[in-house]
Amino acid sequence: MTICCGRSKTCLLIFLVLGYLCGQSRGQYVDDPSAIQNVTYTYDNNVLSGSMMIKSYPNNMNAYIYYETYDGVWNMTGTTITVHWQWENSENTYGNWSFSGAISPYGISKFYVYLVLVESGVTYTDDNNGQYYVVANGAPRSTANCTGYDVVRTSVSNGITSLDLALNGNGCALYSPDVKYLTVSITPYSADLVRIKITDTANKRWQLPANVVSEGTPSKSIKTKSYSVSYTNSPFTFKVSRPSGEVLFDTNVSGLPSLIYEDEYLEISSILPENANIYGLGDMADSFRRSPDTTLQTLWNIDQATTRKNNAYGSHPVYYELRDGMVHGVFLRNSNGMDIALVPGQITYRVIGGVLDFYVFTGPTPAAALDQYTSIIGKPAFVPLWTLGFHQCRYGGTWVSTQGIKDTVDSLQQAGLYLDTVWADINYMNAYDDFTLGSSFWDWNAYVSTLHKENLHHVPIVDPGIPIVNGYRPYQDGLSSDIFLKWPNGTLFFGQVWPGITVWADWFHPQSGNWWTKQIMKFHQIDSFDGLWIDMNEASNFVTPTGYEPAYKINNNGAWGITGLNTRTLSTNLTHYSGVTEYNVHNLFGHYEAIHTHNALSALNPGKRTFVLSRSSFAGTGSVSQKWNGDNSATWDDLYLSIPQIMSNQLFGIPMVGSDICGFNGETTEELCNRWAQLGAFYPFSRHHHATGNADSFFFLWESVTQSALKAYTIRYTVLPYLYGLMQQASQTGNAVVQPLWWHNPSDTNAYGIDTQFTLGNGLLVTPVLTEGATSVTGYFPDGIWYDWYTGSAESTSAGYKTLDANLTHINVHVKGGVILPAQYPSKTTYNTTQNPYFLIAALDNNGKSSGSLYVDDGVSVNSNYSQLSFEVSGSTLTIAVSRNEFHIAPKLSSVQVWGYTSISPPNAIYLNGRRVNGAQVTLSQQVLNITGLNVDLNNKSVLHWK
Repeated sequence: MTICCGRSKTCLLIFLVLGYLCGQSRGQYVDDPSAIQNVTYTYDNNVLSGSMMIKSYPNNMNAYIYYETYDGVWNMTGTTITVHWQWENSENTYGNWSFSGAISPYGISKFYVYLVLVESGVTYTDDNNGQYYVVANGAPRSTANCTGYDVVRTSVSNGITSLDLALNGNGCALYSPDVKYLTVSITPYSADLVRIKITDTANKRWQLPANVVSEGTPSKSIKTKSYSVSYTNSPFTFKVSRPSGEVLFDTNVSGLPSLIYEDEYLEISSILPENANIYGLGDMADSFRRSPDTTLQTLWNIDQATTRKNNAYGSHPVYYELRDGMVHGVFLRNSNGMDIALVPGQITYRVIGGVLDFYVFTGPTPAAALDQYTSIIGKPAFVPLWTLGFHQCRYGGTWVSTQGIKDTVDSLQQAGLYLDTVWADINYMNAYDDFTLGSSFWDWNAYVSTLHKENLHHVPIVDPGIPIVNGYRPYQDGLSSDIFLKWPNGTLFFGQVWPGITVWADWFHPQSGNWWTKQIMKFHQIDSFDGLWIDMNEASNFVTPTGYEPAYKINNNGAWGITGLNTRTLSTNLTHYSGVTEYNVHNLFGHYEAIHTHNALSALNPGKRTFVLSRSSFAGTGSVSQKWNGDNSATWDDLYLSIPQIMSNQLFGIPMVGSDICGFNGETTEELCNRWAQLGAFYPFSRHHHATGNADSFFFLWESVTQSALKAYTIRYTVLPYLYGLMQQASQTGNAVVQPLWWHNPSDTNAYGIDTQFTLGNGLLVTPVLTEGATSVTGYFPDGIWYDWYTGSAESTSAGYKTLDANLTHINVHVKGGVILPAQYPSKTTYNTTQNPYFLIAALDNNGKSSGSLYVDDGVSVNSNYSQLSFEVSGSTLTIAVSRNEFHIAPKLSSVQVWGYTSISPPNAIYLNGRRVNGAQVTLSQQVLNITGLNVDLNNKSVLHWK
């Protein structure tokens, strides 16, 4: 949660510093940041304007102002530049300048502006002869000396190719001396996955431990590979290609260094197609398809409310490319801060530590690529079934006491709204201290027991900052176990968050997990929670400590002006157990906390699935935790952004994800909350949450929002068996639950850029309204038949756009022809819904066929007994096959709907396993055949026939 600036995790203290890009430049440079004073700039509507004070320059100089992007230097005096000089009569001569001008269409938000001073009377040329530079935030570096590395020795053992590299010449020395000798290992992991790792031969460098972030397991037997790896010797570059010769990753990029490997600066690039279709690289609030021209993705976890094109709470250095109907991906297994830039025809990595450890996976289908990626980082956790219901939370407002929360829950239920889980933000704590209850929550656990009796659940928030209070058990226990983070000299590191002065656990300490588990188990004695919400775990700190800053400045918090790595977080100087520095592991704090929280809940409830909701994440977090997208705002833009954010997290291996419905920060409106309630009903994690200082925005406060929520969540709870099956499949294969429209037809180029619609699995197409004042919405229908959810009639039969009516309380949902949706008659909780009879929606394709599946277990157990069924409709027959029958399914199949039934008359009789069903009733309307009065046992194979 971020409030500016009351509960201020991210107040708008904007440091307006102009960072540089470190591209290739010409001329002589003087790096004298002390010559820069009073730097300011603004960037609005693609126009850059700014001012800077320069001191102590020669009097016989004329001024030229430049900024640089990845495309090189562009002379801003060629556009609408204005330069203004002011002289002051003082000991030092000062010059003030200001400028404004349009940004190049290929510009990138990370740039630097510098002043070029040319001697009076000297004609300016492109060669930049006779220049003197004063540069904001350091001088640009020349890469003219970056001649790369040469292969000096090659060996192959057990299928692994090893290369020894030696620096060619003296190296770049952009920020520090180049590493002289490198080792490259090329390891085939499977038929579709290869690992290329480049390390320092002589010196130990930080590498991710396998027990923190999985590195996968190479197969012992690979008969046929869907890739080949080749390399050049001088300079060393490598290339991964398909057997067809199509190049997937190639570091031989014309005009760029082949490889830079310094202590705290690693740079490598790869060729991309022009106008490449790139997805992934996050966390971020941006379009789902990343701009191939102007994307600068910084990975450095930060507590910053949802901001377009800014680094955010998590770091996921993986991208997927969709090319000619096939998908492949590239994962850089590195936890250090980095910038990843997409410009026309290339991708460039600039990393401030660690090693270059690439995995290239070849797909070729989207689902296969995601399966391959999650085989490295870990398959997504299988969530308890109750987590797929509606969640209600509130920070502040009326939720500052047990009674206040109870009143809201009562109002939700009285309005007939769906509800499964009641959350508690930090207001429940005593003085914001973890694992405590405030005086206004003296009766809280009794109320939680009441919720449980109503088949409801409860999740409280827990923050990582531990207050330094004598007698406070978590603090005292941590001191006794010596598990808190320290400065290099061994003294405790102190920061500040909600409870005041705090310390943080060192998750790398072997006793930190036991300490965390003990606190959680003790807490459960006074609050019988069902899961835990871990927030503020980037880690967030209300003060900025001193700490090391590397020479290369990544674009940290670049949307607000580049800030240092230590800004409002833990010091990069901190030393973790075994000597690793915070500089290297900053991006792992939330990930490792999620691991320990998952382990603690597993110990608390052995044999049961855990539910952990984390704000911060890294590669593999989805194997132990779920996620929400952090502190969004009640704006139409954030409503839209929630869709690409959720789809991107699917690619990160985190299918259970959502955004705060109706917006967290700011005041929502009735119309916006209507549209958000409709869309949020189809988020995998569906929670309404709102911030303190703003009016309540509960659904029941508006009659129209109540209607919207009832309508949309009735669909959600109806298809709960289908949604649960998607989650189970994701836990086995990594497959996306929320899918882009090209997922099942990656050759459909019309769908590549669509991120205002999505499908749940391959069966449900959701087309929300995302603009204010709209009463209709234009959506794209992929090829095939799509049936309207509300009528069962065919809406579209071929690929194309269509404008749909969408009044204030309506969201358009369509079912794909060829899919059978397992469903149950909905009740107001997931548990009660699971007790109700099943029915099937069989949406026929052009051939009069459809198929689907059903997965059933107890909804909570790890490695539970389960039953797996498949359904197939062909002609006038439904076949129910049982491939696994371990869990007894009590509810019966009571009805079957066949959409796209083309016969003029309804059937005269229904037969089950050859015997006529006398109680069956049949209706036919608008090509929807509805067969009711069934009582089919789903524990056995059955054949239903109508004629």
